[in-house]
Amino acid sequence: MLNRLLVLGCLATAEALAQSGRSEGGANGRGEDMGVRMTFTQSRLDRLGDQLKLNKDQKKDVRTAMDEAQKEATPLRALMAKSRLAIGEAVASGKGKAEIDQAVKAAADLEAQMASIELHAFAKIVVCLEQDQKEQGIRGMFSFVRGVFNSKNWNDPESGR
Repeated sequence: MLNRLLVLGCLATAEALAQSGRSEGGANGRGEDMGVRMTFTQSRLDRLGDQLKLNKDQKKDVRTAMDEAQKEATPLRALMAKSRLAIGEAVASGKGKAEIDQAVKAAADLEAQMASIELHAFAKIVVCLEQDQKEQGIRGMFSFVRGVFNSKNWNDPESGR
C-alpha cells in the first residue's frame, strides 16, 4: 500500500510539473508541450475511495467537504490569476522594486489563503476516516488536496492528478 501511495505521489508531482510548464507556454517555454499528459478515467473521489477503501458515507462526507471548499476557492482562483498577471505587468513595465514587492506580497497572500482552504478540507476529510485508513492514507490525502482547487471542478478526472 505504501508503494501505491508513493507511485501516486510521484505521478501527481509529475502531472503538476507538466501542467505548470504548459501554463508558461509549454514545457520548453516555446509553446511546445514536451511533458507527458496523464489522463484518468476515474474521478479523484473514486481513486481516493479505492485507495482508502472508503464506505458510502465517507465518500459522501469527502464530497461535501471538497464541494464546500471548492465554492470558497473559486473566487480566490480568479484573484490569483490576476495577481500573477499584475506581477508580470509590473516587471515588464519596469516598475520599481517597491511596487513589484507589493504585487508579489499580494500574490503570496492569496496563495496562503488557498493553502488554508486546502488544509481545512484536508482536516475535514481526515476526521471522517477510521484509524486504519488514517494510517494508510494521510500522506496520500495531503497530496490529494494540494492544488486540487486550481481547476474549476476538483473531482473532474480530466483536471489532472
